[in-house]
Amino acid sequence: MSHWLPWAMAALALGASPLRAAVHYVDPVTGDMGGDGSATHPWSTLQEVFEYGLIESYAPAGHPHEYGDPLVVKNAGAPVKAGDTIKLRTGYHGRVYAAEYYNADYVTIEAEEGHTPTVANIELRSVSRWIIRGLTVSPSFADPYENKTLLQFASHGWSGPSYDCIVEDCTLYSAWDTSGWASDDWNDRSCNGISLPGDDMIARGNYLKNTNFAISVSGDHALVEGNVIENFSGDGMRGLGDYGVFQYNTVKNLYLVNSNHPDGFQSWSVGEGGVGSGVVTGIVLRGNTFLNFEDPDQPFRGSLQGIGCFDGMFADWIVENNVVVTDHWHGITLSGAVDSRVVNNTVVDIDAAGPGPPWIRVAAHKDGTPSARCVVRNNLATDFSVSGEGMAQDHNIEIDLGAQSYDDFFVDYVGRDLHLKAGSPAVDTASPDLAPAIDRDGAPRPAGAGYDVGAYEHGAALPRLSVSDATAVETNSGTVVTFTVTLTE
Repeated sequence: MSHWLPWAMAALALGASPLRAAVHYVDPVTGDMGGDGSATHPWSTLQEVFEYGLIESYAPAGHPHEYGDPLVVKNAGAPVKAGDTIKLRTGYHGRVYAAEYYNADYVTIEAEEGHTPTVANIELRSVSRWIIRGLTVSPSFADPYENKTLLQFASHGWSGPSYDCIVEDCTLYSAWDTSGWASDDWNDRSCNGISLPGDDMIARGNYLKNTNFAISVSGDHALVEGNVIENFSGDGMRGLGDYGVFQYNTVKNLYLVNSNHPDGFQSWSVGEGGVGSGVVTGIVLRGNTFLNFEDPDQPFRGSLQGIGCFDGMFADWIVENNVVVTDHWHGITLSGAVDSRVVNNTVVDIDAAGPGPPWIRVAAHKDGTPSARCVVRNNLATDFSVSGEGMAQDHNIEIDLGAQSYDDFFVDYVGRDLHLKAGSPAVDTASPDLAPAIDRDGAPRPAGAGYDVGAYEHGAALPRLSVSDATAVETNSGTVVTFTVTLTE
């Protein structure tokens, strides 16, 4: 849904000016809360900006608050207003918590260019129209260390929902170096990463390391794209709301430290009868990479379910151009899917040892309700299991490891380069019907005489997006991490 029209009316009624835009500065090293927030007289920390009430916004007129209920001005006359930007400079900005800030236009909190601001965690509860950009978030910056969700736009039954918020280009981690962690440390100290419980949320271009459940979405119309999730002990991504798009994310390196059944991506429905009694509608999973582990000697290695959706129903889903490399049977599984399609995915085993090999599976709901009217096409995998009413299954290639080798198909299977090699049986053998217009790299299909099976199109000419290894830099306030996104030929 769109929340703009009601907020536009509220802005006019309360005299807000969405066209106004000013820039304010916060500097933990040289700033003072007696300053005016200018570049030459910045405030001290982001935590104090909220504590001092320096942001004019709107709050519920009564409680419990629901979307559409009346609002009243909060912090009237405060210097930061709707449409403004708060630029943070290098240093520690505290544990950031604030509630009931519904903005008529986006307020942006971002790192000033060339600076590396840090916070222990951020919780904005019952809020709308916030952008958080370029911050480094970790409880390791604070003493004592507290295991809290690193960044959340939280909803609350009393103070109201959160919606229309964005987090992008942030670096979030529990601790940067977990090489000495035992399983108890992972259970006690690994934080959940990003939580987006409300509608119309965006998580884009973030780097998450050493987290529990990395990105969790329960609101509708979410966009989760271009994030890198490295080292996690729960699920990589969860999508429980309708019409969410999860695309071009990388999820890698599971640490199995408890009885949770971890997934690279997981979804389930909730209805009046509890888990599995509802419908999750319109999810798009596109161009994601799920990698069980990179280092065979990684501690706490376990088996990762790639895309695991076991408690449908799941209606009108699109699952395309994903790459799954895992040591589990469940490469891509939808239990209880209708009017959905699974097209041009690549699913392979990470090694020759069990469990596995992974499959693409579309089957009945746990309660016996059959899947119906789904398309499974142009996929390259080690196994398939498709059942239901009115199902279409065609132009897939099942790799027979008894008679074939991954080297027959891929440029460098051992090195995890699953682009198709010249002469691969997957080249020019796919159906154009429902094939994505681009491949995992964003290159157009077809690139040769015909469409290719799997997530990659052989002979793709477009540059590829790559993310450099993250670099940790020690500062007075703790470890700050940087990484670079580049286009390579």
